[in-house]
Amino acid sequence: MNRLKVLSTLPLCALALASCQQAEEAPAAPAEASLAQVTLPVSINAAMVGIIDQSADFIWAVGNGDMPRNDHDWDQVRGAVYDMILGGQVIQMEGTGEFDAQWVANTDWQTHSEDLTRIGQDALPLVEAKSEDVEAWRAIGDRLVQNCLACHELFKPEVPSQGILHESTERESRGISIFD
Repeated sequence: MNRLKVLSTLPLCALALASCQQAEEAPAAPAEASLAQVTLPVSINAAMVGIIDQSADFIWAVGNGDMPRNDHDWDQVRGAVYDMILGGQVIQMEGTGEFDAQWVANTDWQTHSEDLTRIGQDALPLVEAKSEDVEAWRAIGDRLVQNCLACHELFKPEVPSQGILHESTERESRGISIFD
């Protein structure tokens, strides 16, 4: 009887060993995460001040005729344009802020965020061409202002950065080039 039990369990043991070996040999499936599952390690406000505010300054500077003077300056503008493209995507993800979950769930928020990305994408050909077409840059800057004002009116009318401020420099207030 014992021999019968052993013989009857051998196929089960072989099957179990084979499945263990197959599990070890099979590559692990990549974990797929959607943007909805990713949480920023900072608040959306911090991301906006750190990415969007900073990059907007360079776009507005060129639109106001403060033209880059060398390749380094153009690299700064290019980085700002990339930041705008990415920033619009980043703020579609919930962060650590008090209202972040509400904002990213709102279709108006998503629309304004996507518009930021499009504004950056529309500025990309200008920066790649090192365009000194102030009017074209101004049009990009005007769209950026309109987008920011419309979004802030809906979501942050009283304290735009909720205490996270992008400090104006003395140069900017005196009209001295951002590229100095």
